[in-house]
Amino acid sequence: MTTILGIFRAACYSPGMVGRDEAILRAVAKRLEETGYVVNLIHEEEFTIHNISMPDIVLHMTRSSQALRILQTWQEAGCRIINSVEGIYNVEREALAKWCAAQGISTPKTWIVDTAHSSIEDMLTTDGQADSISFPCWVKRTGDCAQQADDVCRIADAKAYALCLAQFNTRGIARAVVMEHLEGPCVKFYAVRDTNFFYWIPSNKLGYDKFYCTKTLLHSNAKSDDIDFHFSIPHAPLEIYGGDAVIGSDGIARLIDLNDWPSFSACREEAADAIASLVMNIAQTTR
Repeated sequence: MTTILGIFRAACYSPGMVGRDEAILRAVAKRLEETGYVVNLIHEEEFTIHNISMPDIVLHMTRSSQALRILQTWQEAGCRIINSVEGIYNVEREALAKWCAAQGISTPKTWIVDTAHSSIEDMLTTDGQADSISFPCWVKRTGDCAQQADDVCRIADAKAYALCLAQFNTRGIARAVVMEHLEGPCVKFYAVRDTNFFYWIPSNKLGYDKFYCTKTLLHSNAKSDDIDFHFSIPHAPLEIYGGDAVIGSDGIARLIDLNDWPSFSACREEAADAIASLVMNIAQTTR
């Protein structure tokens, strides 16, 4: 029998979303158990301190470097990790900006900056995006995902920009991603690779507010009732993912964020069906 381990995301990486994040993994586990699989669930904090036997498949929401190191070892030993460790690192903000540029995925203009130098002239830009930063813009921490409200900041002018970078630097965040502000409706989408599952919803209809969700919605102040949206991400680095995009006046959807294992709150039941189907297909091929 294929052994499956599910790992919940640590609370520090799930601010305001612990219950929702846990709910999707529990829903997937329930479906797998109903078809005869045995699924063990554990929290990331426990996973990193206990000596856990390696299963055949891991479904995880982990973000800590310690947990990812363990999963990397298991992955190299033949365990099927969903999402892969490489995939998690590839959607860290700085890596994602470079990946999008390499893949030709439409994004707002994006700069990777050194927080020790607030001068506009000291930018380290992604390929093909050498224009000077204009305001308003968005400044986002690199490294760990957002854990507090000011990890993602809407910046109105050069003074606020310099202050934001200085605060990041004081907190030990050496680099930041700066993203052009776009007008247009903002949508949140969810996908499960190798299935037909793709779901999207206007961000202003999501029905809940993460601590920085209000700021994200400010990325767009346009109405999103009548938009037609489909977003294709070629060779997505993740199997289970979601993200945010802004639809410009030119009709182009531009990616502003991509996340591993979102909560799927707007479509939990359908997503759980798709994820369970993906896992069962993988289990069949790994026997």
